[in-house]
Amino acid sequence: MADFLFSSQSDEIEDNSLILKGRIKAVETSVYGLFIIFFDENTRSVDRLSVVASHYSSLFDMDPKSPWYILEENLLDLKWKGDIAINVSLDLQNYLENVLSQDRGNELYSFTKGKDRTKIETLLQAVLIKPLSDRNIIIDVDSEVASKESIRAVREERQRKKVSLSDKKQYPETIAVPIKGADIVDAYLVLAPVSGIPIQELTIGDRIMVKISANSTLGNYYIDSFGARVDGNIIPVAAEVIDIDRGKDKEYIILCKLDENVYGKIIETEQVMVKKYDELLVPLVVPREPSYSILKGRRTFILFVVVTGGLIFLLLFLFLFLWLNNLL
Repeated sequence: MADFLFSSQSDEIEDNSLILKGRIKAVETSVYGLFIIFFDENTRSVDRLSVVASHYSSLFDMDPKSPWYILEENLLDLKWKGDIAINVSLDLQNYLENVLSQDRGNELYSFTKGKDRTKIETLLQAVLIKPLSDRNIIIDVDSEVASKESIRAVREERQRKKVSLSDKKQYPETIAVPIKGADIVDAYLVLAPVSGIPIQELTIGDRIMVKISANSTLGNYYIDSFGARVDGNIIPVAAEVIDIDRGKDKEYIILCKLDENVYGKIIETEQVMVKKYDELLVPLVVPREPSYSILKGRRTFILFVVVTGGLIFLLLFLFLFLWLNNLL
């Protein structure tokens, strides 16, 4: 009977995963992070982890109390859409995988199992001081237990939906291009889970923040034209919503104006919160060619400088001539 009870408990442990979720704020270096760690209950160690970092505070708006599958999906979306500081994220991922593969990982498991938030946060603060180069780090965590079977099922369903969506026509022809000859580029919404506007409440004329996709030559051209690439990272640009429609699968299809004759096309399948226009995040738009008014202004200025300089030269020459006559 004792052997039977022991076997049942082992199976129960084997079938579950302990999950630690959290967000990070490095105050002095303005780095914000989001992570999720899956522990193997048999080995009492880290099974897998995922972490992203950004210099935009909207990342810290995501609540670690959200179910693990929502947080994991947000992490995947952030990586896929490029809404992160890529180098910082990779450094953090590699560093945490290395450190938590040792005794620190077993220690973190014990604290998570015991639901001791204070010790979890203290340990992570100590671990993250080095990679973030910051001693003023705020950690907020939560944990939950999920069966391995349910985790596999969620991931398989997510992958199935992703494949199904990619098999469909990428751009449903429900939105007409407003200007003939205009350039259309792929774009993504910039999300703000707390302070943003619900996508279902977006209206024509709203100003929002988007990121241009770098998956095409045209997209890369406009990223550089708008000054939206900084240290290899793509940053948000302002956009005006021109049209909104729903596809066959109720996905949102949004057309937004980025510049004269340049439009972004967005397809979003989730009920997300969209970041509103923020002039502090908008890069300086670099025009591809000087406009006629700018060229005219430059010519006028050059003419003014030439004429003024010529008059000054003549006056100096006349003054010098009269002065020499008086001496002679």
